[in-house]
Amino acid sequence: MLSSGERPRELRWYHAGPMLFGDWGTSRLYVLGLAFAFNGRASFWFIALMSVLLVGVGWSYEIICRLFPDGGGVYSSARHRSQLLAVVGGLLLCADYVVTASLSCLDAFHYLEAAFGFKGMSVLGMPIEAVLAASAILAIGGLNYLGPTKTGTIAMFIALATVALTLVIGVRAAMHIFHLAPVPGLGPVHLDTPDVSGWAGIKQSWIGFTEIVLALSGVEAIANMTGIMVQPVQKTARKAIVPVLVEIVLLNLILAAAMNTLPDSVLLTSDGKPAHTDDMLKVIASHYVGETFAKISSVVFGLLLLSAVNTALADLVSIQYMLSRDKELPHAFSGLNRFGMPALPLLIAAILPALVVLIFPDVTALSGLYAIGVVGAIGINLGTTSTNFELPLRRPERGLMLLLTLVMIAIEATICVVKPEARGFALIVLVAGLAARLVTIVTTRAVPIPRRARLAYLGFAATCVALELGITLLIGHSWVGFGMSVVVALAIGYASYQTQSYRAVLIAAEAPAPVAPKRPSMLQPGAYAPKSRIMVASQGNPRLIEFAIDECKSRHAELMFLFIRHLAITPMGESAGFKLDEDAQALELFDRLRVQAKEAGVPLRLLYGVARDVPDAILDMAVTHGADFLLLGTTRRGTLWRAMKGDVIQAVAEQLPESVGLLIHA
Repeated sequence: MLSSGERPRELRWYHAGPMLFGDWGTSRLYVLGLAFAFNGRASFWFIALMSVLLVGVGWSYEIICRLFPDGGGVYSSARHRSQLLAVVGGLLLCADYVVTASLSCLDAFHYLEAAFGFKGMSVLGMPIEAVLAASAILAIGGLNYLGPTKTGTIAMFIALATVALTLVIGVRAAMHIFHLAPVPGLGPVHLDTPDVSGWAGIKQSWIGFTEIVLALSGVEAIANMTGIMVQPVQKTARKAIVPVLVEIVLLNLILAAAMNTLPDSVLLTSDGKPAHTDDMLKVIASHYVGETFAKISSVVFGLLLLSAVNTALADLVSIQYMLSRDKELPHAFSGLNRFGMPALPLLIAAILPALVVLIFPDVTALSGLYAIGVVGAIGINLGTTSTNFELPLRRPERGLMLLLTLVMIAIEATICVVKPEARGFALIVLVAGLAARLVTIVTTRAVPIPRRARLAYLGFAATCVALELGITLLIGHSWVGFGMSVVVALAIGYASYQTQSYRAVLIAAEAPAPVAPKRPSMLQPGAYAPKSRIMVASQGNPRLIEFAIDECKSRHAELMFLFIRHLAITPMGESAGFKLDEDAQALELFDRLRVQAKEAGVPLRLLYGVARDVPDAILDMAVTHGADFLLLGTTRRGTLWRAMKGDVIQAVAEQLPESVGLLIHA
């Protein structure tokens, strides 16, 4: 039975695996090129070391999924140690998703240009890839305004096609590497040993390693899915993680070796600079399999990256919604449009990545912004989990996670030192997010703060945001600017921490009022004893309601009215969705229905649910409550709408048991 606020567990491992690959596996499409750009012929060894880190982090997240079956992302897990630290982790994850969308979309058009040949063109003095990427991000955001579309299956097939194509490239490359099928024009693997002689060599090698740490990006996705995974979550997560991890590690090593068989004339430009930082896998495919295969692969790779953009936008919306539901962001961030999508978070999720890709229209520059968010989020997740001694962690598990936490801290510190744009971007996101948190707390009337103090807090929050923007834009590259930015971030963080007690008052004040005795049963007797049950699913169609009441009177049936609150996003933690007592639209409609049914003498039962998949929720309710007939109204939306969103009546009819009759009202 799907009840108010309950989330259906419908995600199986063979769904979660391709979804994880769509987030985690896409990094290969730019990591290979970045590895060569920063580390040259020694790139294989750096990717090998990164593979070791990938295995450790993948194993750690399998443990996190076991420990947090209702949501193990950084925000959900860190809050068990510190609510403020959880918010910081969530904001870093927001920064990660923003750059994920920007980088994935920009690289998608680099692969598509390799297939369609529009490289080198510009629009208004900007690279055409950046303009197309910004436009695509806005377009994907616009489509998401309508809620989830029928793209999940398409994305899964694209992910599987990518795996298949990459396997072909990998097998052909491995045959050449092991001399089973030499490729004309390609020599043996050319690997330089990293220079680790002396402090300068060690420092340079470490920086080179941190440049490709964005290979970790996407691993948080699996932890965020645990709240909707089928039980047992530990088994489902393991089956999803292990195949993806094995594929990523093995093929990354083979493809890295294959890249190092290519001659300098392919890998470098005439002036000795890296030539294929943003489409290296296409180049490898071209030399090992063929040009036609490479073009086809490039289209599929581009589509996979665009699918990753869609996922990143959805995740960015979800985490803003979750923060708002937990009173960490203003209430406006949790307001749903008629399609079940939070409108304000979606607007931000579309505009920010589009602006970022126009400001940084280069894969190498975006990669620096990318790493700081994902490394910070993973580090906080691993750190808070491993130091939480209330969790049932084995000693080796805790030890590994503590070690990885230290590695993440070292990488994050390195990025802050060598990437001024990245640290500035992360600090702006943190300061803006913490300022919004402070404003959320102090502007609520339920919080006992004098008016003068409220104004002081608001002025302080606005000043911190303005200072952070000014410092980053004017002197952010200098150490003085960095120090000033950190002071501003600590100041707004301290103010946010000091208002923790106010937040507790806020949560208590906004808790739903005690439910009236009549509401749990939601049952209202009528003028006759019902002989059957007719369920109608609607959000208030007056013609459908009138028809349902008349139909119930003529059949002497009980009217079971079902209101489904469509929540289009995937919940990313323990925070529940809407509950009946806070759904003003549903409460108003139910009150109106009580009056109509009483006047007509029709027995009435009111049902409420929150669901992402509306047809599945309707079917579940109809079977659970023993409906004899299910009454649905037809939609007047066009063919394009039905193609994108699907037909609810058709979806229900295909799965409806024979014991339940289907009535359709046009």
